[in-house]
Amino acid sequence: MLARLKNNDDPDAMVLLRMAELGADLSLPHQPEFTFDASSQTMAMAVAEEVAGLDFDVQVFAPEPGEPSWQVVASRRMVLDLDAVVELSARFEKLADARGAVYDGWGAPVES
Repeated sequence: MLARLKNNDDPDAMVLLRMAELGADLSLPHQPEFTFDASSQTMAMAVAEEVAGLDFDVQVFAPEPGEPSWQVVASRRMVLDLDAVVELSARFEKLADARGAVYDGWGAPVES
């Protein structure tokens, strides 16, 4: 898998490569968090409902003082396969666009 990640311009590949460099065993399940920003509670709840329907645990956070957007964080225990993560990112980009929100990417703690 590392050969597929090196010199790959895809943002998901770059995150996975960095995790591997930090000692992550990418063959083990991880708990990635996929993040969305929404300008209103209504938009955030629409995103949260749709993502929860995809078997993700979802949390919605109100804006912090001085911050304009609501945040939706979706997580699920999974093996971080490049194809699976790229597919989820594309799906989440479309979902966010359809709901007037922004898909802000993902991250995960390193499991070794």
